[in-house]
Amino acid sequence: MNDIAGNGIIGEFRLGEDLAVALDATAGDTAEVTAVAARMQPARVCANRLALDHAAAGVDLAVAARGAEGWTLSLPAAATAVLPPGLYGIDARLAFAGGVEITERTAFVALSRAALA
Repeated sequence: MNDIAGNGIIGEFRLGEDLAVALDATAGDTAEVTAVAARMQPARVCANRLALDHAAAGVDLAVAARGAEGWTLSLPAAATAVLPPGLYGIDARLAFAGGVEITERTAFVALSRAALA
């Protein structure tokens, strides 16, 4: 039903700015989804691949529907301002009447400090 990224970095954001990524529905009917939850967690490089750092704390993302296209997952500027720079992975959980589905792949983003910060 869904796919937010491959195993590469899909975007770079600055600390202190809004972060927003699209969770596109690639199959199925978005009207069948009863709830969506998304979380961002620090990531690390392991064996030349990006992986979530499961020992690190994560942060919940806001989820806004985009109709049949999917959802927008976001974190406001005030929340990104207090995060350390680095790589982060984003996953989402979609609830259906018949169960729960997790995104097939984790999307990775980079947060960096601006030169003018």
